[in-house]
Amino acid sequence: MSMPVHSWEPADLRPEPKFNVRAQRLPRLPGAAEPYEGGAWVVVDPGTTMTEHVNPGGESELFYIIEGAGLLSIEGEPDRPVKFGDTIFIPPEHRHSLLNDTENALIFLSLWWGGRPAELSANS
Repeated sequence: MSMPVHSWEPADLRPEPKFNVRAQRLPRLPGAAEPYEGGAWVVVDPGTTMTEHVNPGGESELFYIIEGAGLLSIEGEPDRPVKFGDTIFIPPEHRHSLLNDTENALIFLSLWWGGRPAELSANS
């Protein structure tokens, strides 16, 4: 059995206009357990905001901030600065967005599960 590894390069990022970000969706890895329904590497470019949205049908989401910093908004919570190393849980049915108010890219890994699988792109 070969090791299930997915590699990508920054050039593989695709525009995701629905969310105002660039992203590389994670494929399901053959033979790997399925702890999530979907995932993506996501880049919020400097001076932009990830489109505010609610995940569909009871879906939960985790953000792992890999690089950069920004301001997180989650419905019912005060806005909070986030940075490299932060792990963020987005509860089901909570409106959320992420502002990159810096001069550097904000990069995070997003994993989602439960409910209906989210579509990151109409092209997916």
